[in-house]
Amino acid sequence: MDVRLDVFSSGRFPGWEKGLKLGVGLLLGASLSACGDPDWQGTDWTKNYQDSFETQISSRASFMPGNTDKAYQPSADGVPNSPVAYHSPPMLSYEDRPLDENITGSLELADYVKAIRVAKLDPWISGPGPYTLFAIPNAAMERLNTRWHGGLLAPENRGQLVHILGYTIAYGKWDEAALRKAIARNHGHAIGLKTLYGDLLGVQVSPRTGELLLENRAGDINRLWGKSFAQSNGVLYFTQDTLLPTPAPVSASRKHGHR
Repeated sequence: MDVRLDVFSSGRFPGWEKGLKLGVGLLLGASLSACGDPDWQGTDWTKNYQDSFETQISSRASFMPGNTDKAYQPSADGVPNSPVAYHSPPMLSYEDRPLDENITGSLELADYVKAIRVAKLDPWISGPGPYTLFAIPNAAMERLNTRWHGGLLAPENRGQLVHILGYTIAYGKWDEAALRKAIARNHGHAIGLKTLYGDLLGVQVSPRTGELLLENRAGDINRLWGKSFAQSNGVLYFTQDTLLPTPAPVSASRKHGHR
């Protein structure tokens, strides 16, 4: 796979001098940006799904994070009153399944999965990849949704939705070890991962805590929620909040003077 370094500048970390990008992703990102909608590419999505016969079978699985306390309401007499009678139902990520299948099995990513489907980006993460997905949890998706007049999933906001969600999909297989190795090779400076629409998503090691941080060109940061999860077609991360591509799309509420 063609990987090369480019100059990259950041508002928060001036040390961003180089960013990783993929040659294949560059051409694809440019074409997507030009039309603004992956549905117009003439791609036969029926052939983009990962072939299970070519996937190495694994029995390994990991528990995905989630906040289900608010969603569960126990019955007054203590008798189970729902098909899911557990306080925190397990949500597993299977290493031999693709990204789209594993995120669908996460209650914490229900809003994100719905948005991905509305934006019609799910075929990208069902294919052979590899892709690294920085998925947005429910609470963060709900906060983001209120910033757009009529909601981010409204038809009139589809362009912004597709662009924002495309910024959560990076080309390549970037687990923690791969990210830290790339940053070390870049002399400790942040790197930029090429995302679906050509935007660079920054990854930096916090000098204070040593944790991996995500950043856009404006210097806004986003933290990861726990470890990464190996997928048959890439890597899955849960983030703690949202991060908009820069320049960020202008929300309809701001256009109309709403706060």
